[in-house]
Amino acid sequence: MDVGNILLHLLAHKEASVKNTEVTKFLSCDTHQTSFLTLLACADFWVQDEILGDIFNKVFIIRNVGNQFAVNRGSIEYSLFVLKTPVMLVLGHTDCGAIKFATHACITQSKEIVNLAKSFDHLMKTDYSLLSREVKLEMLSLAIPLERGIPDLKKIQNETKVLAYLSQTNVDYQIEKALKYYSDRVKENKLTIVGGIYDFAGAYSSQPGRMLITNINGVVNPTDLQNNVRDIIKRISNFDEKGEGYKIVGELINEKVTRMIV
Repeated sequence: MDVGNILLHLLAHKEASVKNTEVTKFLSCDTHQTSFLTLLACADFWVQDEILGDIFNKVFIIRNVGNQFAVNRGSIEYSLFVLKTPVMLVLGHTDCGAIKFATHACITQSKEIVNLAKSFDHLMKTDYSLLSREVKLEMLSLAIPLERGIPDLKKIQNETKVLAYLSQTNVDYQIEKALKYYSDRVKENKLTIVGGIYDFAGAYSSQPGRMLITNINGVVNPTDLQNNVRDIIKRISNFDEKGEGYKIVGELINEKVTRMIV
C-alpha cells in the first residue's frame, strides 16, 4: 500500500470512528484517566489492541520489541504509581520477530545448540545483516532470558512451538524483573502482574487467536496457576460459584490458563 492510501485509510477510519462514538465517551477523559490495566506488549504488527476488546480510557499501553520491562520502566511506573492501575499484563506472542532474532543469535554462538536445533532450518536461513546497530542492541538483550530455554529445544523439535515456548520464557523473565521492583505492591494486593501469550499461530492449541494466561505474580506451575486465577475470580463481589457463569469461567480457565510444558 502506498503512502497516499495509508494516509487516506487513517483519515477515513478515524472519521468513521468519531461519527460512531457517543460524545460522552470522550467527556470521561476531561478530568482524569480511569485506566485499570497497564499493558506491556510487543510492538509487532500482529499484536493489535483490539484483542482486549473496548479499551478506551481503560488500558495504559506500552509497547516495544519483545515486551521488555527495562526498555520502558519509566512509562510502566507512571501507570502503576500515578494512575495506580491494579493489574499489569506482560503480553508476548507466538512467531515473534524479536524472539526469532535473539534465538538466531543464541544458536549461532554454539555448535552444540545448532546440533540440538534441527527444527530451525527456516530461521537459520533468515538474514539479519541489514538491521541497524540500534535495532540489534535492543533485541539482543532478549538473548538473556532465551538462554534459559535453549536446553529444552531438543525436546520440542518444532519451530512454531519452540518460538512460542521461548516467548513464554521471555514473559516469565520480564515478570521476574518487574517483581524485583514491585513485589511489595504485589504482597499488599495493590498490584497483580499477569503474564500472557497471544497465540495467533495456534502453537498452544488448534484454536489460533487466543490470548492465554501463563503466569500470575511469578506462579508458573500449571495447577497452581489455574487455582490462583480461580481464587482471584472468587473475590468478585456477589460472584455466584453455583451459577452458570462460574461453570463457563471454569471452562475458560481450563482452556486458556495454561503453559507450554517440555
